[in-house]
Amino acid sequence: MESGASRAAIPEDDDWGDDDWEEDYDGDSVFSGISFGIKPILATAFVILILICAMVFQNFGFYFGAGNLTVLIDVNEGKDPGDRTLDANIWATSPTLGMLAKEGDYSIHFDGAKQASGKFDLNDEGRGSIEIDYENFFVTNGDYTMKVELGGQSSSSVITLDRFADSVSGSVSNFDGDYPLDKDSPVIINMQFTAENAQTNFINPWVSGTVKVYHYEKGFNEDQGASYWNDDSERGDIVDNWNLVDTIQLDVNSDSGSYSYSAGGTTDFYAVEIPPYNLNLIIDVDKFYDEEGSGDYTLVFDFSNDFGDDTSNKEGRSSWAWFHICETKSNGKCDGNK
Repeated sequence: MESGASRAAIPEDDDWGDDDWEEDYDGDSVFSGISFGIKPILATAFVILILICAMVFQNFGFYFGAGNLTVLIDVNEGKDPGDRTLDANIWATSPTLGMLAKEGDYSIHFDGAKQASGKFDLNDEGRGSIEIDYENFFVTNGDYTMKVELGGQSSSSVITLDRFADSVSGSVSNFDGDYPLDKDSPVIINMQFTAENAQTNFINPWVSGTVKVYHYEKGFNEDQGASYWNDDSERGDIVDNWNLVDTIQLDVNSDSGSYSYSAGGTTDFYAVEIPPYNLNLIIDVDKFYDEEGSGDYTLVFDFSNDFGDDTSNKEGRSSWAWFHICETKSNGKCDGNK
C-alpha cells in the first residue's frame, strides 16, 4: 500500500502544463547545429553546380558573352598558287556564369586602314569560320591583319599576301643561243612574275594583258652568247626597226590562264607543278611566221593586275630578249632565209 507522501510526490499528468514543457524543451535545440552547417554547404554546392554548367554547356548562364576567343589562319595561307580566298577559323568559350554569344564581327586591315568587315556565326561548340575573296580587301603585297570581336572579347591574326606583280620575264626555254629554233617547232615561254615589295621571289598573280611578237630581219648570228641575244642595240629602236607580227591576248589566273592569237585560236595553260609554279606559254610559230619569215624575234609583255589599288600597265620582255627562228636543216642550222 502506497503512502500518501509517495503519491503526493508524483504529479498527476494533468498537472504538467504547457509552460513546463516550453521551459524544458526548445524545438530547435536538438537540430540547430546540423541546420546551421547544411545551409552554407547547399549554397556552395549550388554555386559549384552553376560554374560546372557554365563551363560544360555553352548555352547555360545568366548573360551572353565570351570567355576566350581565338582566330587562327593557316600558315600556308596565300602560298598556294591558285588560292584566292582567305580562310580563318574561330574558337570561343562561354564566360563564367554566362552563355556564349553566337554572332561576332570581323575586319581586315592593311597598313592601319580597314579594307573589309562583316559578321560571323558560331555553332553550339563555339566554333566558326570566315571565307572572303582576296579581291574584296587586297591592296598590294604586304601584311594583313584580321581582327575578330565577340561578346566583349577580341583576337587578331596577321598574314602576308604577295599577289601583286610589277614585272614579268618570259624565258625562252628551248633556245640556247647556239642553234636557231625551227619554224615548225613551238616557242616555249616560261613566265615568271615578280614584284619589288614582295617577300617571295616569284608571284602567282591575277593579270590580263598582251604579248606582242616583234620581228627583225637579220640572219642567224652564230657563236653569240647572252650579251648579244639580250642586247637591243644590234636591232635598233623598237618603233623604227621592229615589225609587229602578232598580238597575243593574255589572261593569267594565278596558276592557270589562256591566251589567244590575233589570227584566232585560244589555248589554255597551267602552272608547272613544281615551285615556283611557273606558267608555260607554248606559242605556235605558224600563227605569225608567214608575216616576215626567218629572222630574230622578241616578245614584249604588257599587263595590269586584275585586283588591288594599282591598275597601271606593267611591262616585261622575253629572256633572252631575242631568239632566232628559221627553217632548219638536219644539222640544226638555218636553211638560207626560209
